[in-house]
Amino acid sequence: MLSISKTANPNYICKIVKLENVRKHENADKLQVATIDFQNVIIGLEEKEGDICVFFPVESQINANFIKFINAFRENTHNADETKKGFFEDNCRVKAVKLRGEKSMGFVVPIKQVEDFTGQFINDEVGTEFDYINDIKIVNKYEIFKPGMVTRNGRVEKRISRLVEGQFHFHIDTENLRKNANNIRPEDYISVSYKVHGTSSIFSRVLVKRKIKLIEKFSKLIGVKVQETEYDLLYSSRKVVKNEYETKDKCGYYTTDIWGDVKNEIADKIPEGYTIYGEIIGFTKDNKSIQAQYDYGCEPGKHKFQVYRITNTNNSGQVINLSTTQIKEFCERVGLETVTYFYEGFAKDMFPEIKGSENWSIDFVKRLNDQYTDKDCFMCKNVVPEEGVVVRKDLTFSFEAYKLKSFRFLEFESQELDKGEVDMESAN
Repeated sequence: MLSISKTANPNYICKIVKLENVRKHENADKLQVATIDFQNVIIGLEEKEGDICVFFPVESQINANFIKFINAFRENTHNADETKKGFFEDNCRVKAVKLRGEKSMGFVVPIKQVEDFTGQFINDEVGTEFDYINDIKIVNKYEIFKPGMVTRNGRVEKRISRLVEGQFHFHIDTENLRKNANNIRPEDYISVSYKVHGTSSIFSRVLVKRKIKLIEKFSKLIGVKVQETEYDLLYSSRKVVKNEYETKDKCGYYTTDIWGDVKNEIADKIPEGYTIYGEIIGFTKDNKSIQAQYDYGCEPGKHKFQVYRITNTNNSGQVINLSTTQIKEFCERVGLETVTYFYEGFAKDMFPEIKGSENWSIDFVKRLNDQYTDKDCFMCKNVVPEEGVVVRKDLTFSFEAYKLKSFRFLEFESQELDKGEVDMESAN
């Protein structure tokens, strides 16, 4: 009944919750505040402690028919009952907002409203996350840009992919630490790094399909073994491998190819089998900001590339993630820059004052939030809010990573989306 689709981003799905820590809003008589996954959410007076509700996170987009059903559109003519009005714009987006000085990082509705809309009883599913109820899509990530088909002269272009299955891997979605706090325990070996606001990039020297010559094709027909793969450097944004096809790909929504620029700069630093994941920050060569207002100390026309993950992939497609220590050593050896690290070591030693706490995970997230969020970005010349931090837990051959975004940044991000501007990260 409740399900998470294969394409869903785990940071933008909804969750059935029991309201806890419900308290009066200090500056509004008709509002209350609840805490959900360490996030404050403004609720109405009709909700009570222990009520079962559905929580929608910031920058998720709710099913428009559901918003209409609960009469939550600001434009009352869009609601089922046109005598009522809410606060949702036509895009049905959940924003990070401040209401009379109190932060709100999500949207909550009584579970009965979802049950009435879908005709399904889900009251006994507390803790379950989902984006679908049966075949009804309830929520997705809000995006301005919707990429289309690649065409040439008005026709869909036929292209041949060079990718070998199991060799190239896109980024892993980093989940919200606030709702995964219990996954970090005192004995875990962790690192805490600065989360920069740029555009994601991947540079991967892995096996690709060779362009086989005509004579080799004939040789194959008579049983001669032909080498069909070779090592080559693939480069990618978060969503698109720029040189996946034998025909050259376009740069995407922007005319510049900042990923190609960085690829040319670091190509000789990447051994066979290695993939470098990082963030490009600053400006493109034509002086456009990679992310509006976030200069990270770069002069116009200049950029930086900062590494936060490295993997090694063998011929069979087995992937090993380098540890934080190995990433630092690798980058120092070849002359690459890593993201800024604030801490590396056992989680229990980062904040010694909370050792032995009964609610250690909760206290740990609170300490991180107080110390590393809602300040000005220390790297930028412009005064802009820092995005937050990433907590990475190193395992034997893999890792887990969780992001903790500052409320000030979420507010800033909402304001940028309100302008309707497509940023480089979303469009590529």
